[in-house]
Amino acid sequence: MKILFLLSRIEKSGVTLHTLDLAQGLVHLGHELVIISGGITDSHNEYLLKIENEFKSLGTEIRTFKTPSGNTLNKIAISIGAVYQILKWIKELKPDVIHSQSPNMSFIPWLLNKPFVSTVHNVNRQLEKSLKYKNPTQLIAISRESKEYGIKVLGAEPESVSVICHGISKRYAEKTPKKELNILRNKYNLPKEKVLIGYVGRITEDKGLDVLITALEKYLPKTTSKNLQVVFLGDYWLDSDESWLNELIEQSPLKDQISIVPFQDPKPFYELFDIFILPSKYEAFGLVSVEAMMSNCCTIRTDTNGALDQINHGIDGFIFQNGNAKELADILNPLIENKELRDTIAEKGKQKALKNFTIEAMTNKTVAIYNKLV
Repeated sequence: MKILFLLSRIEKSGVTLHTLDLAQGLVHLGHELVIISGGITDSHNEYLLKIENEFKSLGTEIRTFKTPSGNTLNKIAISIGAVYQILKWIKELKPDVIHSQSPNMSFIPWLLNKPFVSTVHNVNRQLEKSLKYKNPTQLIAISRESKEYGIKVLGAEPESVSVICHGISKRYAEKTPKKELNILRNKYNLPKEKVLIGYVGRITEDKGLDVLITALEKYLPKTTSKNLQVVFLGDYWLDSDESWLNELIEQSPLKDQISIVPFQDPKPFYELFDIFILPSKYEAFGLVSVEAMMSNCCTIRTDTNGALDQINHGIDGFIFQNGNAKELADILNPLIENKELRDTIAEKGKQKALKNFTIEAMTNKTVAIYNKLV
């Protein structure tokens, strides 16, 4: 099949990374891909340039339209020109399937009266039925919560909505050589004799790091908390986020047990962590939890979007109520004290992730949706 992705921008977001993962899976199955996009948000950003090059290395054709800028009249004129250009490209390309990865570009295939697929990535009030959003022929929801949102808020017909969770590379299941792990441990002074509790992601207030710190310092026995080392692997979103976290840490009795590591490939860190925690107050899906699970790390996360799709509580991971530091501590206490329990949960989590959350599983389910249109 020739598959066309509509992607508003190539940016540092889960939507872009998911599109890249799906592109890899589709190319592996022999499909032809074209992306129509507004291009990368920062032409000097090495990370974004790397992602763009990864798309191209797959043999993906990328066609870039001009994005609106300037005053209101200029933005309107540029937008009209961009829509005209995109419609012209679609007629020229004659794709078998149009997949609007950016829901607010779904009006374009709708204008052409063509069947198409779209994906609901985020469950929030910023995405509503409007001039730009149109319900597709087939709607992919990344979690049961986004399926409910698509039906109740966006007005999609229930039979047109399918849940297809995000998938990740099986590389997370591969073991990193011990020598490399020891280098990382020594570089960031992560003690072997303590239980390592890790978090991966951007460092902002909505990620709930304050809840995690409160759980450790207030609700764990002192004899337990003194045997912990906490690792936050991530970059600050804003300067105010750095000030916020620094203040929290300075006021904490555990301040000497908290390490902040600049964001980098998280794979080896999941292997170093004894327990991974995602304490987010909001998530679209929480892909880092799946990465941790596949890496054989005992995983705990909040009951935000995606949790129930990922974890069977107490079997292959744990779920706690958003913002509930006491409940998090109650889950943590026996895990910290019992390595055998951690290992059992971790192994079951890994097997579940390998079965349900791979790029191959995601791609095969997505192709089945495409076949409904073809």
